Amino acid sequence: MQKLAFEKTNDLMPKTPYAFSTFIGTLCLTSTALWLFYSNSPIELHAISEIMPDRAIIDDNGKTQLEGIIYFVRQSFLSGARNPLIWPLYLYAGFALTAMTLFLVGLKKWAQIPRNYFVGGFILWAGLVIGTNTHHSIREIGLIIIEQVNGLGILSLIATAILLSAAIPRLLFQLGDSNQYQQSRRNWLILFGFSLSNLILTYGKEFLGWDITFAIPGLIFIQISWVAYSFQADSMNPWLRWGMNLLSLSTLLYFQISGNDPGINAFVHGSLICQSVMLFLFPLFIISNFKTPIQQHLPVYKIIHKAPQVDLRLMYLGVFILGTAWVYAKNASVIHQFQAAFYNERGDMASQAENRKSAEFAYQQAMLHSKLNAKSNLSLAALALQANDHETAAYYLATSLQKHASESAYLALANIYLNNDHAFEALFTLQRAQQQFPQSLEILTSLAKQFESLNSLDSANYYYQKAYNLHPNNTISQGNILYSAKTLIENGDDSDPAVAANKVAIALKSKKSLQISAPETTQNPGLDLRQWAYIYNYQLYAKNKSPKYPINQWVKNPMTAAAFPEHNIMEAWQAYHHGSPLTALQKIDLLIKQDTTAAGTGLKSMLDFWKTSLLKPQPIQTLTTLQMAQSALRQYPFQVDVLQQALPLLNKNKQEKAGYDAALAALQWNEGVPVYYLIFAMQAYQIGEITYGNEAVQALKKRNLTTYLANQVILEKALQEAIRRQNF
Repeated sequence: MQKLAFEKTNDLMPKTPYAFSTFIGTLCLTSTALWLFYSNSPIELHAISEIMPDRAIIDDNGKTQLEGIIYFVRQSFLSGARNPLIWPLYLYAGFALTAMTLFLVGLKKWAQIPRNYFVGGFILWAGLVIGTNTHHSIREIGLIIIEQVNGLGILSLIATAILLSAAIPRLLFQLGDSNQYQQSRRNWLILFGFSLSNLILTYGKEFLGWDITFAIPGLIFIQISWVAYSFQADSMNPWLRWGMNLLSLSTLLYFQISGNDPGINAFVHGSLICQSVMLFLFPLFIISNFKTPIQQHLPVYKIIHKAPQVDLRLMYLGVFILGTAWVYAKNASVIHQFQAAFYNERGDMASQAENRKSAEFAYQQAMLHSKLNAKSNLSLAALALQANDHETAAYYLATSLQKHASESAYLALANIYLNNDHAFEALFTLQRAQQQFPQSLEILTSLAKQFESLNSLDSANYYYQKAYNLHPNNTISQGNILYSAKTLIENGDDSDPAVAANKVAIALKSKKSLQISAPETTQNPGLDLRQWAYIYNYQLYAKNKSPKYPINQWVKNPMTAAAFPEHNIMEAWQAYHHGSPLTALQKIDLLIKQDTTAAGTGLKSMLDFWKTSLLKPQPIQTLTTLQMAQSALRQYPFQVDVLQQALPLLNKNKQEKAGYDAALAALQWNEGVPVYYLIFAMQAYQIGEITYGNEAVQALKKRNLTTYLANQVILEKALQEAIRRQNF
């Protein structure tokens, strides 16, 4: 101690390597970020879209209006099983094997193990693993090795919890040090008292069920301890220190990424126990070793790891003994949760190997050690969902919700009730979920949809509105409020196809103009119903101003065609408004013949409206060229003036057959209009179809004798000319 007094002004410890502190700090920040922002569950939610039909005036020709079907998009959420992620497993394996290499090298140096023993032991272990698993594939052997590494990682977490126990007391001891002994003592009393109070509150809230509003999360305590530990000098071999910390931190991060909550809880619980024990032992340790230099105002905090009488490692031993007693006094819950974590990881690895039975057995083994842990229950529920075993899935979901409520679990349970025709049980489940997660978009949306299915529209609209009020910038809530309220909103994101589709539908329904960009013609909607509804509604809204879409190319994939069968109506509508009305009529007529349901009524109205619109007189410029004639026939196939001008031009340019087809189409679609019999008869005589021409003349005589008599001379002349051409 006298020597220590003379070295008062000297730096009594080597500086902590900057790389180690940076390494620990980075991983601790990563762990904190995962805790704050990341959650992984074997049950995942998918946003799904449904097209909801409605009716609106979609066209008019001045005298009549056409009412047709428009589509709103309703979005909701569907639960499903998520396969365990593979990349964290490989990443963890890489970090863990690196850590073990560092640890073993450090162990060799510290214990002075001969190299041949060291290498021989490693070769023996590798030989045993490979030799006893010759019937397994390389991937399965790799998973077995990772499983063993995971077991060592759990042991490293236990050891790290003990090593970190002195970090915060050492930090507080350093922070409380001052130039006056009395002031230092007051500082230490305040700091240690504050730390003890927070430890008690945190432990009570997280593990004793205390209902308190404020307590520092246990994981934050650990991260602070770890960062403080990285800056504190230690007598441990540097290789051992790097290896131990890398292995334990990578194991903790893997637990967080894989959602292995029993492993995280066990580490937090064990760490809080160790820190609590050390907080009581540390003052005794200081008094036993440094009472005199403290009174001499020496910076004792720099040489705590070199205590002259009672070594700090003996304190760690005391923490281990007393902490173990504490753990077993709590029914060994920490040990059981670590075992549950180990079996959960084994279940994930079995799932990666596509061994469902082994995965199920591993998760059930985990539940023997921790029945209410979320990871095991949700993983077993996911396996049951994959096997369509809804009863088993519901049991595990309900078990998980007893202690670990989550939106995905609630929604999965509600979906199971719905799929089994228990609508009110699903509603009650969602209402309980909404009480626990009052701002959840997924739950509010599901509640709205469920009330809508029960024909309680006021309640459905209320929850759609509430979801929008809480999440005004979310495209799902925007699209749903447009669908529900049928009123435009100011902040709608037009780049989202559901929002855009619903806006166009509202514009059609309210007969209001809308400034909105057209859907891209190069983007194949595929199975995205939102995009299909957007293009469909936009075509109805913009009509001939809409771009032409390669619909026939998009629906070459049978799955795409089945996703949106209304693509046939879209093709017909596009053809009608882009200069091919006959093609449109043929498509609609074919759909009517194929459709035996009530939907055919709407198609019949569309067909009749288009035929009527095509008969309405249009101002036509004088046709002088073949191109003008062909274009006019495509756009106005039923205009008498067009036929009378275009057919002679076609005949003059030896396109008699095209003229015959045009006249025949006009007659077929308008059999009740006498003038088309006259036009067809003249064109039939022109190409020598005398029999068809005579039939048309006889039909004209029956339908309208006046028209026949007025054109009798012309018809006779045309007939004689046709006979003459045949004789020639």
